[in-house]
This record gives sequence, structure tokens and C-alpha cells, in this order.
Amino acid sequence: MISWNIANTKEGQNSWYFPSFEIQEYLLPIINVGGQNFDEYGKTKYATEDCRRLINTAAFAKETLSLMPKSVVRYETIEKGLASLEKHEIISTLDKLAKAAELAINQETSLLFYGD
Repeated sequence: MISWNIANTKEGQNSWYFPSFEIQEYLLPIINVGGQNFDEYGKTKYATEDCRRLINTAAFAKETLSLMPKSVVRYETIEKGLASLEKHEIISTLDKLAKAAELAINQETSLLFYGD
């Protein structure tokens, strides 16, 4: 699974990860902010502008999910067919991504995603 951390971190938590492969697969296209595609086996670097776009993208995705009346999100996976994801887990992951991006901006460094 892909994890992420802050380059040259000065404080706070510096390592996060997706809670499941299914949530990772669901969110990767959403959080791809257009600078580069995720390298699922290497490193993907989000600079300051990428982090700003990630924060906005995460906020929009959380708002969209919040408007959904159901607590479960269903989507078609690449390999396993139809999957069910708890909406609160997706929102929690988006919160962690946004907080990491904010921390990277505040520390004037990059947010790095590492593949497995």
C-alpha cells in the first residue's frame, strides 16, 4: 500500500498510510492533482502548489461524501469487482491527507507518497 510522509519534517506526525487497498484504489484518482501520476511502486512528490490543490480536492470530496445519505460507498474495483467502503473511513483518510499537505506547506517542504 502507498504511504505518505513529510520531507524533512520538523515536528508532528510524519508518516501516514491508506487504511486499505480498496480505499487507496478509490481515492488515488480523486487525489491526483494533475502534476504527475502516482508511482505505485516508487515515490511521488507533491510540491507546495500540489499540496494546495490536494487540500482543495480533499475538501470538495469530503463535502460531496457528506451530502450522500448512505454510510457505505460502493464502487467497482479493478480486480475484486464491487466493493463497499465505509464513508467515515474515506472522510478520515481525506482529513489525514489534507492535514499532511497543510503540514508540508507550513514547513515549506514536500509531501511524499511511497509505493510498496
